[in-house]
Amino acid sequence: RARFADWLANSENPLTARVMVNRIWHHIFGMGIVPTTSDFGKAGAAPSHPELLDWLAAEFVEPTVSGGQSWSIKSIIRLMVMSDAFRRSSQPAERGLAVDAGSSLLWRFPPRRVEAEVIRDSVLLAAGSLDDSIGGRGYRIHNVKKTYAQWEVIDNYGPDTWRRMLYQERMRRVDDKMFTAFDFPDCGQVRAKRPISTTPLQALNLMNSAFVLEQADRLASRAKDEAVDERPESQIRRSFQLLLNREPDREELAACTEVMKASDLSLVCRSLINSNEFAFLP
Repeated sequence: RARFADWLANSENPLTARVMVNRIWHHIFGMGIVPTTSDFGKAGAAPSHPELLDWLAAEFVEPTVSGGQSWSIKSIIRLMVMSDAFRRSSQPAERGLAVDAGSSLLWRFPPRRVEAEVIRDSVLLAAGSLDDSIGGRGYRIHNVKKTYAQWEVIDNYGPDTWRRMLYQERMRRVDDKMFTAFDFPDCGQVRAKRPISTTPLQALNLMNSAFVLEQADRLASRAKDEAVDERPESQIRRSFQLLLNREPDREELAACTEVMKASDLSLVCRSLINSNEFAFLP
């Protein structure tokens, strides 16, 4: 605190460092130390860890621990992701939930759903469809503009769109009929934080959309090709590895085997895509 006070007295704009550090923390942990990232005034929320915010701001401007350069975003991100708070498990505990159910005090890593872009790109990656080329022109999913009201989505899941969603050209008030349901922001608005909702439409899109149906088929084919043998259990294990990066337990394997025998491996893959484990950070 004394170090921050000295820096505060000699800084030209101390609020800038606190705002920047808080925004970086928000993107890493899902919620800023000051939850209202765009309002540090009296109308905003109080910081959960004011001393931590002050220390990070001082470290951001005059590094003594991170070893980076002054005002280096890369250095402060490295400091945060190497911290004990970031590396904590997200597993719940009765005592912690009773005191701090929202995990604002960082006794566990706050559970958070990944963004719409991450869900889409992860499906493409698991299916072996993702074009991970860097740079160049983006791709569009809508028609060429004639008048404002004539923008329509015409190609949302073909091979030409299998690049990362970062390269997708988006227009204001154009619903892609798929990942907008996962709180993808409207390009005509500016938000400091995306809203997070849970709706039936999300599950329906991840189960029945043309994009997911096609990628689930490709994922099932990849799992069959890469499985150690032709047994259903081996193919299911490979599907778990590709989507969830782990092996299924005994109950999961038995349940998925029944589904596969009644239908096919593609349905198992669609079910895994719909799981909370796929859509949330572990």
